[in-house]
Amino acid sequence: MKFLSLADRTGIVETELFADTYRSYGAVTVRYPVLEVEATVEPYENGRGFSLRVWRVSKSRTKS
Repeated sequence: MKFLSLADRTGIVETELFADTYRSYGAVTVRYPVLEVEATVEPYENGRGFSLRVWRVSKSRTKS
């Protein structure tokens, strides 16, 4: 498991990579300081927050 702080122009969100995702993408998080993350935002049932479920992590794309 690994914890990540993701930031963009709108703010910062904390997330974690659980075992299966970490096994697949953990090395990418060490190799590249800027990442592209594919995830699903899942609101809590009580409406007081959300969870970010990470599905894929990769090196960020660059403009050609």
